[in-house]
Amino acid sequence: MRIDYIVVAYRSAPDLGACLDSIKADSPAGAGIIVVDNASPDASADVAESHASAPRVLRSERNLGFGGGCNLGASVSEADSIFFVNPDARLVAGVSVALTEALAANQRVAVAGPRVVDPTGESRAASAGAEPGIRSTIGHYLLVGRLPLLGVAFPPLHLARPDRPASPDWVSGAAMLVRREAFDEVGGFDERIFMYMEDVDLCRRLRSSGWTVRYLSDVRVEHRIGGSQSVDQPARWFNSFATYVRQRHGSLNARACAMIAGIGLGIRAVAYRTVRPTNSVRVGRAARAAFRVAFGRAARQT
Repeated sequence: MRIDYIVVAYRSAPDLGACLDSIKADSPAGAGIIVVDNASPDASADVAESHASAPRVLRSERNLGFGGGCNLGASVSEADSIFFVNPDARLVAGVSVALTEALAANQRVAVAGPRVVDPTGESRAASAGAEPGIRSTIGHYLLVGRLPLLGVAFPPLHLARPDRPASPDWVSGAAMLVRREAFDEVGGFDERIFMYMEDVDLCRRLRSSGWTVRYLSDVRVEHRIGGSQSVDQPARWFNSFATYVRQRHGSLNARACAMIAGIGLGIRAVAYRTVRPTNSVRVGRAARAAFRVAFGRAARQT
């Protein structure tokens, strides 16, 4: 199964070289690398073009968003599988082989994803989880999903046990290997989603078409969370989250999910205030973003 790696770069010059280093070190024979420069205002394209891995570099004339950039890269690939990798991610040795074997072992597996950790090894980022909705929001933000019995009724938005393999509803777009046949069947990423939730949406459409999703907890990708993101990342994420829920379940559900998230995050921010003050600030910012959506600020893609 031949792999092409696709990296969509936007303001990624400081991270891109290390990302490509890790891909070059982990890629099997015959693999290709495609870097899509999403009209980045920095030297991302130049970094890619001068890198020892010799990737194919596509320079977009405008920022297509994450999904649009991925689709552009996929349009020039002829590989059997496509490994989408964020520019602020680093592949840990063996991840490419493990994910490829997961696809080869079952012809109905469309997507395989690794455990996503920060450089310290902590699982701060979401690796995989349940379809967004009221139950998964309660399970995640109110921590109900971590309880032995209630966790079945309220599967958390993010896996409660990222150290265990699973067949979740979605895996993170920070590092996901996708079977080309399945990707083409559903039309790739939805380019109307500019940023955030495009991985969840792709996995939902694949599952609706009869494909399955796999999460491998024993292989890892390091992700420097927010390497190319701005300080308004929580607001952007909750806007996208609410838009996604509203389109699937209606406006009342979207606002209810945002309210639940705000309450849960607000409680955590208070609890962290004395023991983890830095985390308290970060979580508090996310809580305020959730409440703004819950109380009627338009949830739109930006």
